Amino acid sequence: MLASSPKELVRTPVEASPIVYRFGDFRLDEVNRLLTRDGEEIALPARSFDSLLMLVRRHGQLVTKAEMMDAVWAKSFVEESNLTVAISTLRRALNEDPNDRKFIQTVSGRGYRFIGQVVVEEPGVEAPAVEAVAAASEASVAPSAAVEVPSAPIYRERRGMWLVVAAVFALGLVGSWFWWRAMRPAVRLHSIAILPMTGKSVDDYVLLGLTDTLISRVEGTVEVRPMSSVLKYSAAPADPATVGREQNADGVVTSTVSQDANGTSLNIKLVRAADAKTLWSDSFSDAGRNMARLQIAAGNALDAELMKVADHAAAPKTPAKAAVNDQAYQLYLRGRYCWNRRTEEGLRQSIDYFRQSIAADPNYALAYAGLADSYALLASFSVESGRAAIPDARAAALSAIQLDPTLAEPHASLGMIYFFTDWNGPAAEGEFERAIALNPNYATAHHWYALDLAAMGRFPQALYEIRRAQALDPLSLIIDTNVGWIEYLSHDYDAALADYKKVLELDPSFVRALTRRGIVEIRMGDAGAAVVDLASAARLSGDPYILGLLGQAQAASGATAAAAKTRTQLEDMAKTKYVPPFALALVDMGLGRKPEAIKELGMAVGDRSTSMVYAKIDPSLDALRGDVAFQQVIASMHF
Repeated sequence: MLASSPKELVRTPVEASPIVYRFGDFRLDEVNRLLTRDGEEIALPARSFDSLLMLVRRHGQLVTKAEMMDAVWAKSFVEESNLTVAISTLRRALNEDPNDRKFIQTVSGRGYRFIGQVVVEEPGVEAPAVEAVAAASEASVAPSAAVEVPSAPIYRERRGMWLVVAAVFALGLVGSWFWWRAMRPAVRLHSIAILPMTGKSVDDYVLLGLTDTLISRVEGTVEVRPMSSVLKYSAAPADPATVGREQNADGVVTSTVSQDANGTSLNIKLVRAADAKTLWSDSFSDAGRNMARLQIAAGNALDAELMKVADHAAAPKTPAKAAVNDQAYQLYLRGRYCWNRRTEEGLRQSIDYFRQSIAADPNYALAYAGLADSYALLASFSVESGRAAIPDARAAALSAIQLDPTLAEPHASLGMIYFFTDWNGPAAEGEFERAIALNPNYATAHHWYALDLAAMGRFPQALYEIRRAQALDPLSLIIDTNVGWIEYLSHDYDAALADYKKVLELDPSFVRALTRRGIVEIRMGDAGAAVVDLASAARLSGDPYILGLLGQAQAASGATAAAAKTRTQLEDMAKTKYVPPFALALVDMGLGRKPEAIKELGMAVGDRSTSMVYAKIDPSLDALRGDVAFQQVIASMHF
């Protein structure tokens, strides 16, 4: 039943009593955390479930945005957009008509109210009591609301009881707060940066691979900056204060590995960024050269220490298991080292190393996850067609998940496959949400999820996820660039240009930002500027997709001869390497050859070209939308 005290009205799920709420065709079981409709389970993200539970418990009452964010996202990174996404997810799950809300009512500028009729199942409690108490509670908060209340004498007695209980509860809260302030640890860390390991007589690939594995071990305990964000410190070491400022991190982890005749040792230290004070340090040694065993011991010890000082509650994690085969682990480290370079050569080398690792240990889940990541990026970078790269990526991701369902990375890779080449947005969304649930601090999952949401036209949610990825990986140029990409897809060209400018101020030669800025410039009618940007990007990368954009920009600027020459160059290039048909379609569009462009786009669908994933919303294709043949191409994608 609805709780009889303010504390119970907002109690957390761990305090829940065995209550089941019924409303409409739905059944909400708070203990087993199940929402069902006519006996069929409806999957909900954890935050959305908690939001629904809070609203239903306080049926009929206004629940403010602040209350919901404090209760559902307690001590977590949170913005109002988190709540907006959770409510939007709930409304879809409850199949609400935007023009006829039956369950969740928005109270403009204040919060939400659950307006559906609720029946409560609880041993020894009659259901009608729920609505009476809810109505009385609402009336005491907002007398002007159109809610029936019990007769006056009963209402006054209950209100007096509520006031006494509320006063006692408030005093208890105040006392608890002072006790917590007095007893809490002096050090609290919300985020850390683990710097690349340094070492003596140890190869660079081993040091960076060990660092990457250590980052993966402690993710989820605190926010951890990803490998891509800290790589620069391997070439140019920095002091903790500088790292903390650049990474927006509270703590910094440094470690050193050395090998000699006596074996291998690893020294690790956790430092507070603000004052460089050492919070914890430890040393580990191994008589042999088993890096996996050494790293696992250090990782478990660091994770245990972070659990003590984390600025939020984290679920205990199962200690990591040692690699079955040290040779497989060494090959895996080489693969991750090459993968982190994010180049075509690096990706192909990483595939080779991950395959060797799997050959050494066929049950090594991390090697399969790495292999899936490598093939997924080959397709997303248009190095290979989706049709060529994705079967291997899918097989590797599914193998990793079967071997270790707790890894976030293969779920994110599988989401990337569903999104970029299967064009199955909902299936991709499920995998991204699963990856985020397993590791909320995995920036790549938030990043790729944002692109999936944008392709489905859900721009507010997409911007929330990409900004969450930004917060987790503040130095990532590709994440910063894709903020602008999502803004471009939503036709907010000015905002996109502003974001690309910020990226190019940090790195004037960052190819993806130059490319995306050129795309926006074409749409804004500044073809001359687009030619300059796209020519630079094409020269730096040799990417045929960018050449296609350059040809489109050349045609738009009036240089049709140059555009035709660029198209011929693409045809010649296709004889020796993969050229996405989408690139040829772009030049044809610029030259006014709509039938030829649509034919190329049809070939891109057959090729599972990753560029086609945005075809339903990409402003670059707006000129074709009225064409029946183009509409048939879009329909054939079943996206």
